[in-house]
Amino acid sequence: MAKDFRTFIRQLEAACPEELLWVPGRISSDLEAATFLRKLELEGKAPMTIFRRPTALDGSDSAFPLVFNAFSSRKKFCAALGMDMADYKMPLSLKLKDCYAHRIEPVTVPAGEAPVKEVTVTGEACGFDKLPIPKHHEHDGGPYILGGALVTRDPDSGAYNLAMIRVHVKGHKIAAIHAEPHHHSGMNVKKYGERGKKAPVAIVIGHHPGFFLGSCWEGPYGTNEYEIAGAALGEAVRLTPSQTWGDELLVPADAEMIIECEVDWNDRIEEGPVGEHTRHYKNFKGGQVIQQLDPRLTPVAITHRKDAYFQSLFIGHAEHCLLGSIPKEAVIFEKVRATCPGIQAVHMTPGGCGRYICYLSLKQRVGGEARDAIMAAFVCDWHLKYVIAVDEDVDVFSDSEVLWALATRTQPDRATFVIPGAMGATVDPTVDSRTKISAKMGIDCTKPYGTPFSEVCEVPLDMLANMRIADYL
Repeated sequence: MAKDFRTFIRQLEAACPEELLWVPGRISSDLEAATFLRKLELEGKAPMTIFRRPTALDGSDSAFPLVFNAFSSRKKFCAALGMDMADYKMPLSLKLKDCYAHRIEPVTVPAGEAPVKEVTVTGEACGFDKLPIPKHHEHDGGPYILGGALVTRDPDSGAYNLAMIRVHVKGHKIAAIHAEPHHHSGMNVKKYGERGKKAPVAIVIGHHPGFFLGSCWEGPYGTNEYEIAGAALGEAVRLTPSQTWGDELLVPADAEMIIECEVDWNDRIEEGPVGEHTRHYKNFKGGQVIQQLDPRLTPVAITHRKDAYFQSLFIGHAEHCLLGSIPKEAVIFEKVRATCPGIQAVHMTPGGCGRYICYLSLKQRVGGEARDAIMAAFVCDWHLKYVIAVDEDVDVFSDSEVLWALATRTQPDRATFVIPGAMGATVDPTVDSRTKISAKMGIDCTKPYGTPFSEVCEVPLDMLANMRIADYL
């Protein structure tokens, strides 16, 4: 049986049932559901939450349960990948790295065998009004589709791109899509626009986390990313012809819902504001909205399972951070290892929004290698603003241990270096959105190589490894 969202529910129920919460009561998708999640978060909880009775965009009761926090803990990803819950730190990222290295070609199945084709909606009824599309933050410009993977296709090579792209829903039949021209999905959409055509796209709502881990992979333009999604799933993604374009745009057969849309690159409408992964707004400053225009998106067909779930994303919080960071850890580890074979672990920190602060754990061969590893990390990902290298005895999944290394193994004038004038992320509130220029800082918190250094005081490690607290109680 093909892996899908329901597979993941069963995996959570078996491996970590405390990570799953069903909410039976009626709740509004307009701010109330997100407030519920925020309340849980402030209590230190972030289970995958399934609201059974959310409201639809038009205020009626939606037929589709609304899902959040599918990606809100590393243990959930362990469950999805069939791993032991104790391996939620670097083994998780290494598992994903190994998956990415073994791409799996998708397979095509007829529409009659595709669960996502059980119900088809076209014409005037095809729109957003009956969907539980949430508004997340008080000052957001409106409801947003955030948990879907956008499928686009390069009209030249035919290669499929998958990306988590936000869609600002403006009404029943109108939305704006944030397709930036330097992102691969935006490049594909732009190619159609330059030829005077509307781009065919599909928004994939609800699938197994492996599929979305493939959607967040970052690599060379022109890669068929259905193969990457298959690698992360551990099996071929089953595809089926789209309702509107047939074999010209294949869509995942095992999704909960597919929203087929046309995007007009040359027709721009206002988009935003919306809270970003930084938990800041990009275009809302000093109480004033800075107008941003993005391509118009129009739904042309919706297909879904009879009992489909509508999966969303709690933007700017744990699941948004982790879905972006774990694939980055896998890619950065592999690329840094080419420069520094002694790389032990990589962690994109939650405090750095899963994008801007990276910790590297290293076993150096020669002096200066830590700085080479830091520079290699910067080349891997243009989001990075700070990279901190520590010795292999420091747990990079503990901010406290990294700060301990910063405090006890560095002198500021010798440990830091700055790279000015590099490309940054425009959603970073410190980066000018017009120039996109950011500085980068590397911090070498490793002990001086080849020079005696103060020993660490520690209990016997073999005794520590074998001790069970329960034996003493």
